[in-house]
Amino acid sequence: MPHILPLARRPDVIPILAGWLFEEWGDYHEHDSVDCRIAELTERLADERLPLTFAAFESDAPDAAVIGTAALTADDMDTRLDLTPWLASVLVTPTARGRGVGSALVRAVVVEAAAQGFERLYLFTEGQQALYARLGWGALEDCDYHGYHVTIMSLEPAAALRASGQAADVATRRGGGVDAR
Repeated sequence: MPHILPLARRPDVIPILAGWLFEEWGDYHEHDSVDCRIAELTERLADERLPLTFAAFESDAPDAAVIGTAALTADDMDTRLDLTPWLASVLVTPTARGRGVGSALVRAVVVEAAAQGFERLYLFTEGQQALYARLGWGALEDCDYHGYHVTIMSLEPAAALRASGQAADVATRRGGGVDAR
């Protein structure tokens, strides 16, 4: 069962996450690098304000291996600054895929968005529309973004948590890590 923590609780994994994020999406932004990603993640160490990054770990052991990440950011598409906030940078290691890690990370971001009072949350994806639809997200529009065909999707965090019976998670989100259910 993955254990989800705000990145501020385990900043030691920043170099690992930065490498993964650059490898996965470095071609989306000109002048991107691992060093840029390290600086960006370091800026995200605040517990309460955007942007906020979460990391998934194999267990709640202090030295558990990191297996994924996701973020709550003010913006994720430089062409759609009118939409805010965003679920961004959802990434799970290949060996941890298919075990609910991605869903647990998405849930942590949705809980945080609801706790911060955001009425709507957005994401864009190249090929994971079915996964996000299963998690309650609806397609908003298809578009081209930096040469990639993507779908922008949205979700109402509070309504999604009520519908899934997880609204109580909002009140307890700061009590440490979250074990995926």
